[in-house]
Amino acid sequence: MKKSFIFLFIFLLLNLGGCDTGQKTFEAQSADDASEISQKVAEDAEKTVKELDRVDDATAVSNKKDVYVHLDVRGFDRFFLKDIRKEAKDKLEAENPDGTVEVSTDKKIELELTELKQKLSDQEITRKQLEDDLKKVDKDLKAGV
Repeated sequence: MKKSFIFLFIFLLLNLGGCDTGQKTFEAQSADDASEISQKVAEDAEKTVKELDRVDDATAVSNKKDVYVHLDVRGFDRFFLKDIRKEAKDKLEAENPDGTVEVSTDKKIELELTELKQKLSDQEITRKQLEDDLKKVDKDLKAGV
């Protein structure tokens, strides 16, 4: 009887101690992962380029001061994509002189930015993953030039 009581006591101690340690680790990890990455620069960029006459819609994602924007241009205005991109980039650079501004009308870039924006809104991405994904977007932008 005494042996079973000691065994039960040790068993409970080990289980309770183990659960507590795991809980603290999980809380620390979830605090790092769940921290919201500010998209204020991207939201401001979207508003700015949507004000342009020939831009129908825009998608933007930012990391600190750097912003990547996709412009949706339809109809006859598609003949003037180069001018529209330059106008949007100049306007965004005037508003964000400290950061990098990249503007695209490529559909592949739109898909990548839309996916990133969704991950950010769902808080399914860390800052490191965002940086890596934006490097890929930047590489795709440079390849399209």
